[in-house]
Amino acid sequence: MIVGHLAAGYLAARAFAALGATTVFSGVIVGSVIPDVDILWFFLVDGQQTHHHDYLTHRPLVWAVVLLIGVTIRRSVVVGLGLGALLHLALDSIAGKVAWAWPVLDEATPLVIVPATQAHWVLSFLLHWTFAVEIALCIAALLLFASARRT
Repeated sequence: MIVGHLAAGYLAARAFAALGATTVFSGVIVGSVIPDVDILWFFLVDGQQTHHHDYLTHRPLVWAVVLLIGVTIRRSVVVGLGLGALLHLALDSIAGKVAWAWPVLDEATPLVIVPATQAHWVLSFLLHWTFAVEIALCIAALLLFASARRT
């Protein structure tokens, strides 16, 4: 997923808010994008040697532990952080590799393989049907945001 994480996080956060869990909102928003902070390490330190989905920030167990800690200490923003990050990883699993069974198994397989149909991988992703899902998430989030601003 390239552009849909924040939009999906916003949609999920609004759903929690509609259920009365308004304090979870900011945690879900931050959690929906925080796993990709590893992109900084990928470009600035690692020299693009290791795919960023192989870093600890893309390990579901890490965020499940964050979620469990949030539940244990009764901090809804921490619960939201864990939920948002797990949402991020679920979305990454559509066309990216996320090791859900780590540390037992380090294997990861995407649900959909985006074939290299273009000269650059980004173009292949942008022209694949899965990118339409991302655009749909963005449009839905924008429409929801706009309707909330009117009321």
